[in-house]
Amino acid sequence: MRKIITICIIGLFTLNVQAQPVKTLKLSDKELLDKIKGGWAGQTIGVVFGAPTEFKFTGTYIQDYQPIPWAEGYVKYWWEKKPGLFDDIYNDCTFVEAFDELGLDCSQEELAKRFAFADYHLAHANQAGRYNIRQGIMPPASGHWLNNPHADDLDFQIEADFIGLMAPAMLPEALDIASRVPHYE
Repeated sequence: MRKIITICIIGLFTLNVQAQPVKTLKLSDKELLDKIKGGWAGQTIGVVFGAPTEFKFTGTYIQDYQPIPWAEGYVKYWWEKKPGLFDDIYNDCTFVEAFDELGLDCSQEELAKRFAFADYHLAHANQAGRYNIRQGIMPPASGHWLNNPHADDLDFQIEADFIGLMAPAMLPEALDIASRVPHYE
């Protein structure tokens, strides 16, 4: 009886799933560049918007009554006050620069070395991953929980923004880039 019910449920879901026509979207080079610049601006604004609350609400949501200030000149203010806050941006720039200089097909090892020897502040999973790579422990082992005490951090998630900007609307290419960009957690 259980098998029959399962088959019926699967059959109902199958009947409801229909192929949707593929939509084609065309953008001019100027429109695409504008959207990519908007993505970088949005990432930067997001970093700054989160600055006053970063690490203050661990394990919970920020409640609606918690004010999050914003003012003109805030990006510059935070850049001068705490440039390490922008690790979301400068880590991405390291990978973008590597792709620009080495080509989009560069290896995970080449990307890892660029990251490991870049001259900027890192914290948590990225810092441990950098240390591991410098010691010869390459990805994915550099981010494995046995080698990285911050393996459960979300460093890759916050630094993965650039992947969509590098491969807009190109899912296979974005997945390929994501598989080669070192994961440190």
